[in-house]
Parts: sequence; structure tokens; C-alpha cells
Amino acid sequence: MNLLNIIQGFDSELYDFYEKELERQYYSVSFIPDENSISPLCSAIMGNVLVNTQHSTPYSNGNFIEKLTARRVCELFNAEHANVKSITIEVASRVVFSALAARGDTVMSLDMRKKEHCNSESLAYHFVNFGVDPKTQHLDYDALEASVKTTRPKLLVVSPINYPQPIDYERFGRIAHENGALLWCDISQIAGLVTAGVMATPLPHADVVTFTTQGALQGPHCSIIVCKKSLSSAIDRAAVSSGQGGLGSSELTALAVRMQEMQSQEYKQYCQAVLTNARSLSKGLSDSGMRLIGGDTNSHFVIVDAQSCGMSGRGAMESLADCGIFARSCHIYTADPDVKFDAVRFSSMPATTRGINTDDMYRLGVLIGKFLASPTPENEKKLHGLVRDLTLMLPLFNERWLQETVKGNLGGSYSYIVKSDSSTGSDQFRIPSLFRKVRK
Repeated sequence: MNLLNIIQGFDSELYDFYEKELERQYYSVSFIPDENSISPLCSAIMGNVLVNTQHSTPYSNGNFIEKLTARRVCELFNAEHANVKSITIEVASRVVFSALAARGDTVMSLDMRKKEHCNSESLAYHFVNFGVDPKTQHLDYDALEASVKTTRPKLLVVSPINYPQPIDYERFGRIAHENGALLWCDISQIAGLVTAGVMATPLPHADVVTFTTQGALQGPHCSIIVCKKSLSSAIDRAAVSSGQGGLGSSELTALAVRMQEMQSQEYKQYCQAVLTNARSLSKGLSDSGMRLIGGDTNSHFVIVDAQSCGMSGRGAMESLADCGIFARSCHIYTADPDVKFDAVRFSSMPATTRGINTDDMYRLGVLIGKFLASPTPENEKKLHGLVRDLTLMLPLFNERWLQETVKGNLGGSYSYIVKSDSSTGSDQFRIPSLFRKVRK
């Protein structure tokens, strides 16, 4: 069965949407970690008969699947307990807040990241920001410790979504626990890199850890809470009382399979390539005159200070999109409330998933930097041309990152055909082979 052929004859409006979205994905390069391609095996599982059941029904195997998934999460992350009921990171965050803090408690949060996840009166806390040193653009742990001693927060939250350097989780844990606080780390953007051992893990120093499973983990769209055994009952009760019935069988099964895939050598190689590509992108941007927040990168993030661009961070994001480059604008908060940096954030994850190598990543960095510094039609044309050349024959998920057993059975699932139209000199985007996810 070819899904696109059926949709084309049945629902022309939906077919047009599919066609435009597939063109966008193929003929662009995303530097947004949440736009990382899903594992082909997870994709196949999400589209089979398991979508007919929900784990909450008494006659399904969902309870088994939920327990299996939670066990595999604990094994992969070396965690004491896992809750796999949350569909989004916002939901998971509200569960943690409800379980571990009371109305009016002080919460100390990096870049105030978690404040935006509190969307009701019952989740009203006294938030205190901590951020990077405005001069070095790195975390000052001594200053942080002094602030924690004064503030005495109930929760110390580390969510390094805009911080391209390694985190000293052991130091954070010591600071929190010596001052009566619980340490909560959200590693949504780096969870996969943590499991591969290329970046430090917050476990066992953190009391609770949350993360999304799409993006960095290349899994289904949901979120996970792992915590110390002593907090497991409070977390699980809060998840149920907040109305979280749990994930469907297809999401849970895809997640369980993804935990197995992430233990492969291919996934570890992918994570190492992500860091190598980030350094190559960083060098390209620097060589073209861009100033980087923190000076360099030691993660998958490369963050450009918008003051070195010829436009604001938001303007850069929108202008890059016109060239087929998708990045995110952001604000970097500092320890000084009067100082924050307007910036553009790039992640090497999605491009690495597609198979872009270090040389091409450097070339992208150079042309992106030149365009941001001087957004002339000539620089736009050069950048757009490079994007087109690089993406013309790239799959959404490179076979290099697939295990042999998966590759043999899902071969061609992320391939596509570009057919040249000699009469117009343009390319016709041929979609159907994208959806051949099962061997004929």
C-alpha cells in the first residue's frame, strides 16, 4: 500500500500539505533539535495495528508495555525509577512541580526556563533566576553557591537549553543538597548524548531528571521523568492526579524499541558525529566573523551573539528560513538582571542525522556567517545554493546510523526520487518512495 497515492486520490487538500511539508524537510537544513528525524523503526511501529489500542484499557497489553518501557529507560539512563506517562515536557514539568513543591515555594531556575511551564494558580512559585556570568558567558559556580545559600530554594532547576558547555552536575548536586534543595535537571536537548557517554550525565547527582524523547532521542513525541526511588511515589501520584492516563500502546512500544536502538554502536557513533559537526559549524561561523556565546562549543549547540550579525536574533531566524536554513532565536539571561544577550541558536543534530559531514558543516557555517553579517542578495543566493546542493540527495535519516538488522528490513524507507524536468530546468519532487516502510 502506498499512502501518498491513496491520499492523492482521496483528499487533494491533505495531499498538497504532505507534498509541501516533504519538500520543506528535504530541501532545507534544520538546526532545531526538536526537528530531528524520527528513527525509521519507531516510525514503522507508530503506523501499525498498535494504534488500535490504548494501554489504559483492561484488555490490552499496555500495562506490560509501560512497565517494559520504564525498565528499559532505567537501564539505559542508570536511573532508579522512570515515569513514562507524559506526552509533553510541559506536562512532565507540571507533574514534577506538583509532586515536589508547594504553592509559594522558592524555585531557582537557569534562565527562568521552567517558569513558562507553570500555567495555573496552583503552580504559583517564587522564581529566582540564575544565569551565566555576563563577562565570561560561563556559569560561575561559586557565585551560584553563594546565591543558593541566601535564597534557600526548594528546587534548584538546571535546564541548559541555551548553554553550549558541559555542566558540572556533581557540583550542582552538592550545592543543592547542602542547602536543603532538590536538584531537578531537564536534559531534553542532550539526553541522547548523555546515554552515549559523550556528555556528562546528571545521574546520580540529580533528584529528578526530565527529558523529551523526540529530537535528541529520535523517538516518538513524549516525555519521561526519572527520579530517585524515594521520590517515585510522589511523582507517580502527581502524574495520575494531574490527569495523565498515559501514552498509547504505539508510543510506548516505539519508545521501548528506541531504548534498545540507542544502545547500538551506530547510535554512539552518531552522537560522536553530532559533537564533531558542532565544532566544525562553530569554526565556520567564527571564521566568517560571528561571535559565539561562551566562545566555542562543547555540545551540539552553537550560539551566535546577534550583536555580530547585521540584524536581530529574530530577524536572523526569519532571514535564514528564506534560505532553507531553520534555526531558533533566543535570549541568554545572565547573573546580572540588566544584561541579556540576543542570540541565534544552532544544533548540529538534525543535519548529522541526514548525513551532512564535517566539511559540509564548515561550509555551511562560513556561508551562514557571511549572510548574517551582510544579508545581501548575493550572499543569500550563495547560501541557498549550497543548501540546495547538499540536500538534493540526502535522506531524512541516513542509513549510516541504522543497525544492519533494521537497515535490511526498512531499506529505502527514507529514500526519495528527484526527477529533472528538462523542459523547465527544474526538479520535480517525487514523493511515494518515502512511504515504503515495509519490505514488499
